[in-house]
Amino acid sequence: MLLVTGVFLPGIGGMQNYYSHLCKNSGQNVTVLAPHYEGDEQFDAKQPYRIIRGDFFRDEKVNVTSWIKLFRKTNRVIKQEKIEVTMYGYILIGLIGWIFNVLFGRKYMVSTHGKDVLEFKHIPVLSMIAKMILKRAHRVVANSQYTKRIVMSYGVSPHKIDIVNPGVASIPGKKEKNQDLIEKYKLENKFVLLSVSRLVRRKGHDKVIEALPGIVRAVPNAVYVIVGDGPERERLEQLAITHNVGEHIVFVGKLGDEKEVEHFYHLCDVFIMVSRQLKVKGDVEGFGIVYLEAASCVKPVIAGDSGGVSEAVLHQKTGLLVDPLHRDGIVDAVTTMHADPALRDRIAQQAYERVTRQFTYSILAKQFDQVIEKACDVEGYYKGIIGRRTSKQSKPRLPI
Repeated sequence: MLLVTGVFLPGIGGMQNYYSHLCKNSGQNVTVLAPHYEGDEQFDAKQPYRIIRGDFFRDEKVNVTSWIKLFRKTNRVIKQEKIEVTMYGYILIGLIGWIFNVLFGRKYMVSTHGKDVLEFKHIPVLSMIAKMILKRAHRVVANSQYTKRIVMSYGVSPHKIDIVNPGVASIPGKKEKNQDLIEKYKLENKFVLLSVSRLVRRKGHDKVIEALPGIVRAVPNAVYVIVGDGPERERLEQLAITHNVGEHIVFVGKLGDEKEVEHFYHLCDVFIMVSRQLKVKGDVEGFGIVYLEAASCVKPVIAGDSGGVSEAVLHQKTGLLVDPLHRDGIVDAVTTMHADPALRDRIAQQAYERVTRQFTYSILAKQFDQVIEKACDVEGYYKGIIGRRTSKQSKPRLPI
């Protein structure tokens, strides 16, 4: 199987981690075709699967020149590696698979994440191309039931859509708070709320900041720690000044090391990310890996009830879901968590047990491998299903 993707580690992001960990834990013969990143040689040398890099989509920017380079490179790799099936990690890159299928009958799959399929719905030409790519694909991988429903809205049969959720690479469990970080950010005896993500509008940092005056009135020692960087940072810093809560917010910035990020999960009392859907752009949280990461560190979660988040966080079982646009609801959820330590502990433990049972990549990679097997033997797979149905229907009736 060849994975053709425009984003991959050591780049930073949820999709990058998703693809890398699935490939690392897969039992199939997987090759990855990905763009160059700084430090990719050192990263690639440590992986148990083959990674081929190309000079396309630099800085994760899509353009016609990059697309042509990727098309040619994909063609060469398919021939050289004797690839049986190709998976495209972004829907429009899947046009390469569509062309190879029409011309040469080559099998292909498309991986979908929510935002990527939703953002084209209101652009007629791109919607038509996306529909064409998805309907001809041998299998479509969706990261959640929510994303599957969007794919189905393009006219794709549900029988050829497989769900492979994102997951976590490790299960750290509960650990002590890092005293150095407590001293550095002056968090001694503070009730710490934490967000970890790129600073983009859909993640909802602004809504938490807008709710902070109400939170601080109820919980005077509350501090909101934000790990990550992005285009929204300047606006968020200004918002903190506008609402007079600057002393209750810590902007940590970007952390490249997973272990560093893990220390912050252990540092918090509650993880909060109230993601929302931006309907004009089709920007949405298709699932939400960070909620699982928090759960793997035995932390309770407050999440925005939008997109596929309700599949990552089960309301009142593994976290609290709130209306991401309702300020008072965010305040109530935080104050409820603060006032009831037993609730925090129960939710955190249930979340931890769920992520251990369902969302480790050793488990998810087996589901991924089954999808590859279906795509490699589409005809045999469906014959097997039909055969089983026929045998059930043709069983002789017992005499009454």
